[in-house]
Amino acid sequence: MLLERLIAGLLPVAAGLHLAAAIGMAMNRFRAGNRLWITGWILSGCIVLLNGLLCREIPLGNMYHVLTLLPVVLYPLHRMAERMTGHRLSPIAMIVVAAVPLIGACFMNRHWLWQRPPVLQSAWFIPHVMAYVSAYALAGAAFGTWLSAVVQRLRGLDPTQLDKTATATLRLMFPFMTAGLCTGAIWADTAWGTFWSWDPKETWSLITWLLYAACLHAPSTPRGLAAGRRLHALAFGALLVTFLLVNLLPRLASPLHGYAATSPARVDARPPWCNNPPAHI
Repeated sequence: MLLERLIAGLLPVAAGLHLAAAIGMAMNRFRAGNRLWITGWILSGCIVLLNGLLCREIPLGNMYHVLTLLPVVLYPLHRMAERMTGHRLSPIAMIVVAAVPLIGACFMNRHWLWQRPPVLQSAWFIPHVMAYVSAYALAGAAFGTWLSAVVQRLRGLDPTQLDKTATATLRLMFPFMTAGLCTGAIWADTAWGTFWSWDPKETWSLITWLLYAACLHAPSTPRGLAAGRRLHALAFGALLVTFLLVNLLPRLASPLHGYAATSPARVDARPPWCNNPPAHI
């Protein structure tokens, strides 16, 4: 109970620090904003550690765990993206992207005592989840930059630099998403005896990947760049469906990936054409 209360108290504080950091950055108080961001990031890391102590597992197995991990992953990825792409990412967009998952985690069923079910006892569990968490964090950062470019256009300013930054961030994100898709397929073959089942989660993951691939391969002509921006918005919308709606809406519920938001009892489900029992590894 003590750990649960401590986490419940730290969540709104961490979210508030991120929002305060964004406000500070917007007011050109960059040093104060950066300090608030780092403090919020440290608190977010403490929440992840406490989640692990509470469930006695690596806390990656449900929606709440992933939401609390996203802001922890985003800060170092933000720094890495700036160094690797040579573009300065909008700190306000990054901080807001980090704050949103924390705010969501404050108002959801947290599954405190989640335990890893048999199908997740796999060597592919951590690389698959971490690849997708990194991809989602960078995709959120790229979309935040895309929104900043939209605002620049509406104000009659030149958004070229922001467009280049968003594209560079997507190029860094795409290998993580590809790794997540491939490790998921290998894991599915290990657990259920088939690489692909056209499960709602798998289908939307593929749709998301294809949209981002199309966005990155849009021609560098004026029409092509405009199409790429529209594809970026569609791809991020598909990502939200994959990450949130497939887990939360009953009609889109994923029978093979039910552990993401429901009890572990459902994870032994397998495609009807798969005769092999799920591997308990």
